[in-house]
Amino acid sequence: MGLQFIKGDITEIKADVIVNAANTELKHGGGVARAILLKGGKIIQEESDKIGWVDLGDFAITSAGNLKAKKIVHIPTIDYKNSKKISYSMLESVLIKVFSWCKENKMKSIALPLLGTGVVGLEKERAKEIIKKVARDFEDLDVMVVEK
Repeated sequence: MGLQFIKGDITEIKADVIVNAANTELKHGGGVARAILLKGGKIIQEESDKIGWVDLGDFAITSAGNLKAKKIVHIPTIDYKNSKKISYSMLESVLIKVFSWCKENKMKSIALPLLGTGVVGLEKERAKEIIKKVARDFEDLDVMVVEK
């Protein structure tokens, strides 16, 4: 296993888990979230609507619809309602939680975008360093960071 940085479309990646860069209301209207919804199907939004809200620093899980994954992990990076954004420390903390969930649920691979580096404005290199740091503690998990 290990860590890979790859160029491509996250919706085309075959992984047990695909991470969605979400908002706290789980409304998948733009960016990576919209791409995942368009390819995965409306079931993803329907399941997200049932969840309703996820705080920054936490995550939610839905099925993957038509994607080549078992599950989608939705990590909110922005809270439009309260005008808040994920911090670097929150990003590290939530990735530890998600990778731990993967291990506990026998997921072998995870594909994620560079969370928070779009509209939220986190620095790409710093986000990469956080992912590298967390991935080191989960050697049995194949981690794919997907950039367009």
